[in-house]
Amino acid sequence: MTEPLQIMKTAFSVLDFLEWQRQGTLDLRPFYQRRAVWNPRVKSLLMDSILKGYPLPLIFIHRRLDIHTSKNVRQVVDGQQRLRTILSFVDPDCLDDRDEWDDFRIQRTHNREYAGMSFADLPEDARTTILQTSLSVNVLPSDIPDVTVLQIFQRMNTTGLKLKDQEVRNGTFFGEFKDVAYALAYEQNQRWVRWGLFDRQDIGQMAEVEFTSDLLGALIRGVSGRSAAQITKLYRENDDDFHQKDSVSADFRSIFDSLADVYDERLGVRLPDRFRSAAWFYPVFATVAGLSDEGADPRNDYTQGLPPSLNASRVTDMEVLATALLEVDRLIAVRGGLPDDLSEGLRRQTTHKASRLQRIRLLRSVM
Repeated sequence: MTEPLQIMKTAFSVLDFLEWQRQGTLDLRPFYQRRAVWNPRVKSLLMDSILKGYPLPLIFIHRRLDIHTSKNVRQVVDGQQRLRTILSFVDPDCLDDRDEWDDFRIQRTHNREYAGMSFADLPEDARTTILQTSLSVNVLPSDIPDVTVLQIFQRMNTTGLKLKDQEVRNGTFFGEFKDVAYALAYEQNQRWVRWGLFDRQDIGQMAEVEFTSDLLGALIRGVSGRSAAQITKLYRENDDDFHQKDSVSADFRSIFDSLADVYDERLGVRLPDRFRSAAWFYPVFATVAGLSDEGADPRNDYTQGLPPSLNASRVTDMEVLATALLEVDRLIAVRGGLPDDLSEGLRRQTTHKASRLQRIRLLRSVM
């Protein structure tokens, strides 16, 4: 019989965790952890619970030696979002990856006395209550292997939010394609939200990273259908060596910068709402990229997966694109504006290759 794990049951104060974070000995985001997905309402509720002395769920940490720094590092196995919420409320600057979404205040719905207050606004006794709050912690043995920690993490999450496909990839692949996909997705963070393609909940579950991977796949191998298996294959095939990363990254950035004229409505043309969706953004992106261009960069194999009838050049005039999008919107909205077979095709599964190609054909036909 396998010996059971010897787990130390203890408690640490909020101040303990704050000091560890400031010292760089607290790891809130081990490689298997999901990104923060809590909204301000949930965060406010947690802080109100602390102020009222309500019990909180257990936190699990794995203490291990960082041989490079000669420090004991405490990896958070379960409780990352709770700890990040507390730390971002008390001292948001202690977070290395802080962004505007870490800033929040207590909401009136939860606590009328402290409504609208940040940590600095609270009276001294309330701040003391938070810092001295004792958090129940289970500490995993330092000598257990990563695979055991992963198994524990996965079992803890089987009764909570199911990990999305991209969250699984995040804990599986660590190569060049992943680095590029995440970097490019992060660069466009504000645009994803502003353009209406993803909300903060989507981004918290890495939906924008998965979509970025899908778009990169189009630049690498041409238009294809979208499936979990296809995207995972991209990660696997380019994990050790993503030799196209420089040219593909440059094209990705260039296309997004061009599309900003249309999606930020800089040209004075209101973009129809239907194009503020991933279903339509993919064919718009593909059209601008010139994926059907015979003269496209051969390093990117742009013509692969596209029929010869789609041969066209890369779109550089965003006024032409904006006009084309308005015309497509009109044709779809008007009864009889499109042939029946095309109308039917546009209603099919939008991630199928055939459906994506139909949208590209339609865009090209009105340009």
